[in-house]
Amino acid sequence: MTRTGIAGLALCGALLLAACQRTPSSAPAANASCVQADTPEAAVTLVVDALRNDALETIPCRAVPPAMQDKLELAWREDRSRWPIAELPLSSKLPAVLVALNGPAAETKLRLAFDHQFAGQTTELQSAARGLGLFAVRYIQKESTYQPDQRAHYANLIVALSDWSSHAPLGDRTLGHQAVTLLVAGANASSIHDDAGLHNAGMRGALRGLTPLYRNAKQALAPYGLSLDEILSSVEARLQDRNGDHARVHVHYLVHGEPVDSDIAVERRGGHWYLSGMLADAEQALATSATPAAPPTPGR
Repeated sequence: MTRTGIAGLALCGALLLAACQRTPSSAPAANASCVQADTPEAAVTLVVDALRNDALETIPCRAVPPAMQDKLELAWREDRSRWPIAELPLSSKLPAVLVALNGPAAETKLRLAFDHQFAGQTTELQSAARGLGLFAVRYIQKESTYQPDQRAHYANLIVALSDWSSHAPLGDRTLGHQAVTLLVAGANASSIHDDAGLHNAGMRGALRGLTPLYRNAKQALAPYGLSLDEILSSVEARLQDRNGDHARVHVHYLVHGEPVDSDIAVERRGGHWYLSGMLADAEQALATSATPAAPPTPGR
């Protein structure tokens, strides 16, 4: 596992925050029935409540209208979409991470790799993480597949994460081994072990199957001074402005004590409110996957 691999894994976990925020009040139980947002603010809070409560399976039914959910499920099973996992930067690395964590003697191999590459090198790792953060900001600012709101939010979040990484004990051997143990245990408890597993499980099943790994990843990050649950619980959301079926919600939260602020576009469809960025990405996934294949060239 490379330096950027470990930093990227931490970044992927933290960037689960990037598409959505929450207010501290009225968080539903993890096994609560799926509900949809009746207010612009709730479009933000419901998705993040799912993250805070480890209820990943409920994200699709909170993030898109009912008519889209089965279409996205079908597109996933036909390998034409990986929404909503594709919302995350570095999401393409997930199958390789799953294979590494579920391989033979994974815990022993990853501990040895940590000792060989990272143990006792906190200063170097902090520098590498800061460099990765600068690269990620530049990449996201130029990446055309993200909505403007998403680009601004991701950039602000990465700056805060870079500040965290410059203080975190990234080369601590004991913490490194603890993190490896948690991640391997979470992967083993998951029903998803590789890309084929993602395909076979389907969209909802994959989100449900990945929940043990997600839960343990949060636990692994906490000793480094990055508690995702604390970040999620710190978020405040308030209506910025509204014009008919479109609105903007201002969100504020803390990452390692650093404030992150962003205005998130939301819109109402069928009487319920949704995050515009996630809607657009879901629609793009369906539009792309629905494009018929070109007919074969004669003579080939």
